[in-house]
Amino acid sequence: MSDKRGEILAKCIEILKSHDYTVDTSNDGTENVRLYREHNEEKFALAEVDIVGLKKGVVQLIVAIEESNTPKAILGDVAVVDMANACLVREAGSDRKLHPLNKVVLFIVTPASNESVKERALMVLLRDSYNFMEGNLRDFIVTTEDEFENELADLELYVV
Repeated sequence: MSDKRGEILAKCIEILKSHDYTVDTSNDGTENVRLYREHNEEKFALAEVDIVGLKKGVVQLIVAIEESNTPKAILGDVAVVDMANACLVREAGSDRKLHPLNKVVLFIVTPASNESVKERALMVLLRDSYNFMEGNLRDFIVTTEDEFENELADLELYVV
């Protein structure tokens, strides 16, 4: 893991905890947080994720740290989370277990940069153009490390 990626990860975890999320991460030196698609009584591993945020035992959000904000990287994260219907995650004081996913929000956090107007327009285009697969992803937000806390606070204002 690059130093910058590690810094972003630590910052996101701190912010989530300050907003009363229970946090599990693939980067804590133990087992990885994985997304699965359960189908016909079989579990198919789809991907590892960086951070999962839970409240009241329910997975509410997933954070992917991306050092690249290319359409391929962004939409790859989005499609995998949209397709997944379970997540292997640990709540405080317990072993990891499968939690169902239901209308989670995906945050894709990139390093802060001097993004151009064109790059911002591309992120809006990706978000507005993506056709959700009737899966378990309610929405996705592409943001920078500097804007993550504000985006999270805005989301919490509108989520009941």
